[in-house]
Amino acid sequence: MIQRHQHITDLSVLCKEAGIEQIIISPGSRNAPLTNAFFATFGKGCHSIVDERSAAYVGLGMARNLQKPVVIISTSGTAVLNYSPAIAEAYYQRIPLVVITADRPSKWIDQQDNQTIRQQEVYRNFIVKSLSLPEEYTAETLQQTHRDITEIIELAKTMGGPVHINVPLDEPLYGEFPAPSETLVNAFENSEEPMPIPAELKEQWNNAESILLIHGQDFPNKKLQQAINALASDKRVVVVAENISNLSGESIIDQPELMIWHSDKENLPAPELLIYAGGQVVSKQLKVLIRKWKIKNTWRVGVDLFEMDTFTQQNKFAKISAADVYAQLAENIQTGASSEFKQTWQNSYKNACEEAVKISSGLSFSDPAALQILLNHLPEETILELGNSSVIRYSQLLPGVKNHIQYANRGVSGIDGCLSSAVGTALTTKQTTFAILGDLSFVYDSNALWNRELPGNLKIVVFNNEGGGLFGLIPGPSSQAAFNDFFVAHHPVELQKLAEAFHLNYFCADDPESLSKQLKPFFENSERPALLEIKTDQNINKEAFFRLIGKNNS
Repeated sequence: MIQRHQHITDLSVLCKEAGIEQIIISPGSRNAPLTNAFFATFGKGCHSIVDERSAAYVGLGMARNLQKPVVIISTSGTAVLNYSPAIAEAYYQRIPLVVITADRPSKWIDQQDNQTIRQQEVYRNFIVKSLSLPEEYTAETLQQTHRDITEIIELAKTMGGPVHINVPLDEPLYGEFPAPSETLVNAFENSEEPMPIPAELKEQWNNAESILLIHGQDFPNKKLQQAINALASDKRVVVVAENISNLSGESIIDQPELMIWHSDKENLPAPELLIYAGGQVVSKQLKVLIRKWKIKNTWRVGVDLFEMDTFTQQNKFAKISAADVYAQLAENIQTGASSEFKQTWQNSYKNACEEAVKISSGLSFSDPAALQILLNHLPEETILELGNSSVIRYSQLLPGVKNHIQYANRGVSGIDGCLSSAVGTALTTKQTTFAILGDLSFVYDSNALWNRELPGNLKIVVFNNEGGGLFGLIPGPSSQAAFNDFFVAHHPVELQKLAEAFHLNYFCADDPESLSKQLKPFFENSERPALLEIKTDQNINKEAFFRLIGKNNS
């Protein structure tokens, strides 16, 4: 006879056998068996975070930095729905989360029972795979459950992205737990050889005279970096990889938005072959430019969760990891004097960078001017967590920062979990983690600070321009009658009071002199996290932005 909660014990052990180390648990009663089993198995690897939305983003930040799955566990009901934003972000950013939700028995669904909703397949639109565990067990069904759990965790690891295990639980929810089953399935080995690239792609690579390679958002990866460096040395190849690709090199264009704003777009030649891989590309100007072209051959590379045609070129697919594709393409590198195609792109980029240095040095005190000061003084071996809206855009218009890991929630590009993700990153590293956010992003996600383990290596920079400054930078919103109240959304929040409430070290600056003065104590090591509030004016920010892109503020 199968003991009560045997499958819960086995679930926790299977997660550990899969190499999972970190567990995020939000308190509740229905998930009590899961909480007790995972705490017994993982001990100090468990973290308690009350707010489920924040908890899921913390798990996302952990999994992204560790590059391995993290488990998040919730009780039933609306708690499950609060995971949704982070799960969607993880899905589109290919971050492995194992989402475990406690549920009520099926007989109580839609019967007005407490904290009960329809949880099976609740994340169906943005999940790699879902699994609902049986409510009753025999020896055979328990063995099948072991196989199903093993398969779904392995899928999160190999495909990248979130998976969902829904666990119906009946009362009583407390009591003694059984030992792990003696016959647990262990199938967490993956030693596949790299697949050969399509012969058609290889032939087009060998014969093309101009090649554009674009790599979007990605995690730090030495194999990928080595391969991309080799390809960038090819005289025919232009490599574009923004800061959040975590790829860098002298021949890599990492600020395409800056380059295109300061170039004659008509003189940027289209390639004969376009290859693109990785996650989101931030630069709207790059997307607009390429979508106007008719490129002879285009390939999307990578083991994606779905087929995509980002640049509307009716591309073909090489469903092989980008690192493996690049390594095989690097077997045929053409060296020598750069082609006219490559020279044009490189010269445009060089000129744009030189112009950006001149402009940024003469900006009035503003968000981008303050960000430039911060980046110029950034300590070595720090991790950047860049907020959405204006911060990520400013980072791609200012003289770049090299050799720093740079993360951002660009899968879905929401502001709702930027700080929580940074907390997750900081919890998994000894390196200082800098979260650079706008004030709306910070206030929206301030529950990220509701965490007993908030680490001292977390440094938070908030540009406080009293609202959503991005909407003054993009065409359209500012001409609307509802602009101030419903786009900018001015707020009365005093950030210092929030910092005090969560026991953060607080610093404030509102001009270049006070900012320079505050940087040293802000950067210093401390047992408590620190918040640096930088107060700026939205009108000056708007003027600075338009100067950066070489346009009149009109």
